[in-house]
Amino acid sequence: MPGYNQRYFIHVKGAIVSFQNGKGGKFVTRRIDRGGYVTVRLSNQGKTTTHFLHRLIADAYIPNPETKPFINHINGIKTDNRIENLEWVTHAENVKHAYDSGLIKIMSKPVFNKCTGELYPSIKEAAKAVNISYGTCRNYLNGNIKTNNTCLRLAA
Repeated sequence: MPGYNQRYFIHVKGAIVSFQNGKGGKFVTRRIDRGGYVTVRLSNQGKTTTHFLHRLIADAYIPNPETKPFINHINGIKTDNRIENLEWVTHAENVKHAYDSGLIKIMSKPVFNKCTGELYPSIKEAAKAVNISYGTCRNYLNGNIKTNNTCLRLAA
């Protein structure tokens, strides 16, 4: 693996073997981080760093001719690091995949207009109805702007 002076070998299936101190190969321990991704800790010249396993596999085995910076898990399972489940993507492609596959859910908050009694399905619709920007409306409703001089309130 680059940067580790042949101290580690990553197998096509994702196993990482350490050849430190001239000893025989030893499997590197895997961990699951708080985000649900498989990580490994690798050492070089006394410095230990944590790496995402999917990034190491992609760097080693998946061509990236367009130099895209992110790796997507095609089936959405963060621990499935098979080569056929990984692809290089842009940030926009990664986010679109997450929305399209239901990994990220859009949560609309209904908004009530206490002056007119109208109920809007989202902050965006409420902002449009009272002719203010979405960002300003969201900031009023989330309390980021202390003086909400509209009749809009988040519905319970």
